[in-house]
Amino acid sequence: AIKLVEEGYPSAEVIVPLTFIVIVGTVVLASLTARPLARALDIALPEDHGVLIVGANRVTREIAKVLKKHGFRVVLADGNYSEIRQARMDGLETYYGNPVSEAADRKLDLVGIGQMFAMSAQSEINNLAAVRYRHEFGQSNVFVLQTPQEVSGSDNQRITTQFNARNLFREGASLGHLFRLIEAGAELFSTRLTDSFGYSEYLVHYEGRGELLFGISPDGNLRPQGEELSQRPGPGWVLVGLYEPPPKSERASARAGDGDSETGAERLPG
Repeated sequence: AIKLVEEGYPSAEVIVPLTFIVIVGTVVLASLTARPLARALDIALPEDHGVLIVGANRVTREIAKVLKKHGFRVVLADGNYSEIRQARMDGLETYYGNPVSEAADRKLDLVGIGQMFAMSAQSEINNLAAVRYRHEFGQSNVFVLQTPQEVSGSDNQRITTQFNARNLFREGASLGHLFRLIEAGAELFSTRLTDSFGYSEYLVHYEGRGELLFGISPDGNLRPQGEELSQRPGPGWVLVGLYEPPPKSERASARAGDGDSETGAERLPG
């Protein structure tokens, strides 16, 4: 442009700013249209709402099936082949192997995964997974469910608090407790909160029958439910809990009506 000006072309001065305008405009246009275009072509990467669950036992398989029904990508990782085989028979996505191994670093597909729930019966694997994946997902998105040994064992059996991640579910809940609920006939229930059946009514309705596990916000975020809720669930939320069946009198009343219509709750599949 400078040489052109020197040779008698004064309008050549606009070449440099025009070039920068074209470059900046191209970058801005690409950033604004890339994701909508990728969605229109169905080639966009999924948002990080999915879950990596360490452990493929009966409890985690039941949870994975329900979360899958709600549209979440769930990957079960376990080194026990019989558990992985059963998960595959249930139509679940799996990774066979140690989730904290070098092989997992290379082969475990975490696209669309944003949280990790360590729920195996091996406390060492759970806590190693928490250390490994907190760098991947962030400390606030890594949760560990206590094993029966950690709840009732001696100090010699407990992992040092140096490796502790956030508790999955309420304080004191453990894998053994969830297993006992399932063996007693408990099932996973998904309930959408409404204006007439809010969070307080939900807690009263299911009181003493099991454990509230997850909340799914109206914008599609999955949040494990513990003692302290960062946000109180309201209308539009879906709560997922593991509960024993209601007394026979309540079941007869529900059959006479329409599900949970007498409470105002909206019962969902799973």
